[in-house]
Amino acid sequence: MELVLQGNKGVVFQPATADDIEAIIDLYIKVYNGKYTLPEVADPEIIAKKVEDPNYFWTLAHLEGRVVGSVIFTIDPVNKIGKSYAAAVLSELRGRDVMRTMVKHSLKLLTERTRTCDVIYATTRTVSFAPQVVLEHLGFLPMGIFPNVRKVESFETHGLEVYFREQSLQYRRPRPQLIPEIIDFYKVARDELELEDEAEEIILDEQDPRKMGASIAFEVDENLDDIRAKYDSYQDKDMMQRVFFPFTEPNLLFTAKDGTADIFVNFNKLDGNGVILGYRFSGKDLRRTLMWFCEEAAKSGMRYIEMLVNAFKPEMQRLALDAKFLPCAYFPSMKMNDDGMREDFIIFSRSFEKLDFMNMHLVDTNRRFLDAFMKCWYSLLIRCQPDFDEEWRIG
Repeated sequence: MELVLQGNKGVVFQPATADDIEAIIDLYIKVYNGKYTLPEVADPEIIAKKVEDPNYFWTLAHLEGRVVGSVIFTIDPVNKIGKSYAAAVLSELRGRDVMRTMVKHSLKLLTERTRTCDVIYATTRTVSFAPQVVLEHLGFLPMGIFPNVRKVESFETHGLEVYFREQSLQYRRPRPQLIPEIIDFYKVARDELELEDEAEEIILDEQDPRKMGASIAFEVDENLDDIRAKYDSYQDKDMMQRVFFPFTEPNLLFTAKDGTADIFVNFNKLDGNGVILGYRFSGKDLRRTLMWFCEEAAKSGMRYIEMLVNAFKPEMQRLALDAKFLPCAYFPSMKMNDDGMREDFIIFSRSFEKLDFMNMHLVDTNRRFLDAFMKCWYSLLIRCQPDFDEEWRIG
């Protein structure tokens, strides 16, 4: 495929190969001034594996023998979901349709020609409107925000954008079961996608987020071979609650010294970003364990941690919120269940840094998600204040 630019210069789009490794690394260094934190575009060994992986669709833009643009799509064929990320184009070619053409071609291939994916998602920087607008012009819809998710120059808030294959929502399981704090997030997604009017609101007893109980000490294992072996063993023996998080592998294991929990995490040391991928738990209070795990994670250098929760598991939604995780995005039709229906998920996050929303440019829908997030954040702040003492107030 070729895009002819003004002056009759042709940009040629081709799949990435092992021969392109050096040019790929050089491209991202130029575009991000050496501050891009994803190892997929910086580590030669990882790049070599990804370009040969059949579940990766990596396109490069070539102009006069140079690599001038890149975008990666990765695919989960079981759940028919894809992720678009690491989009980059040299500044000299921005605004000349290079990125839009690459992404549009990939979307058509994955959702129309092969029907490999029902949904494809991407995250966008919010330091300007441009990344959000480019994706929305291609049919992506805003579905939430990730406060303090990545550090480039400073900690940034990113947006979630989702592309739905035509008619894919007809396989979506309707009427999610949501605790009250999630309802506003659902309403934003409902208005964007014209979903059913109401979710099923579930009222559950709250637990005090200030009360963590007796401390739980953790050991941290960084040995990749040991972590992967234990992770696979727990899955094979059905000993673990796997937290659905596509396209991510564990590289840290937090083990409670009392033997009640193993928590598998993916952690990016360059920017402090972490996600929970699964856990084995045999104790009595999962919320308490999750709270003390977060304390240990922060000591280990984690600045932000994320967890996905099924929209049909209100008990887990309540637990996450009471453990100081805040809902920030709503992903309709994300995962295929055993009955062949697609289920919604809520993205919860917890930041260990001061939240800063000053340098942001959000499209209107993501501003509504920010409003819903701030409402939950403020409510949590109120819940975490000391109990009001009338006698003390009177003096």
